[in-house]
Amino acid sequence: MKVRYEQYLEHQLGMASTRAKSLYDAMDSLHYSISKMDAHNLRIMWNNFSGLMEAVAQFADHNPGLNDYREWNKPESERIK
Repeated sequence: MKVRYEQYLEHQLGMASTRAKSLYDAMDSLHYSISKMDAHNLRIMWNNFSGLMEAVAQFADHNPGLNDYREWNKPESERIK
């Protein structure tokens, strides 16, 4: 069964199905790794790897139920407590 992110890559962006599958696997692994980070490390990631974190957020946008971590890109005063 294809997941929404793979469908997005294939049908909306025109990516080959073989590449969409391997990119999905890589993004899934990256998202899992990010999910294990504490607040300090999430801030490091957003401050130094914002493009990568935005890719993780977009991955979450196409996979309902996943955290997009955009909250950690906001100033502390604007974060949901």
